[in-house]
Amino acid sequence: MKKLVAMAALAMAVFALTASAEEKAMDHGEMKSVETVPGETEAGGVGVINSVDADKGTVNITHEPMPELGWPTMTMDLPVTKKVDLGGIKAGEKVDFRIKLGRDKQYRVIEMKAAK
Repeated sequence: MKKLVAMAALAMAVFALTASAEEKAMDHGEMKSVETVPGETEAGGVGVINSVDADKGTVNITHEPMPELGWPTMTMDLPVTKKVDLGGIKAGEKVDFRIKLGRDKQYRVIEMKAAK
């Protein structure tokens, strides 16, 4: 009986930690627009590339907080402009990037380079 209670407690602790980690990561892959700081249309960030889809012109990135926009750490898909060369960007690479809000209210990466 003690083993059953201990296993149940362990399972509940693992579930709570998993739920907490999922909330912290905040996957916004389908996000088109987000709540931002009013008036801010451009911001810089630092993140790690999870994947690159050169055909679609998108990157999946986990970025650090972006206080200029009021964004917490998030994992999200971001489209890139034609100015951004995705040929040298690889999954696992840490990058500095700049995003800009378009007329369609969607942020796009306008600059990206390997982080120093």
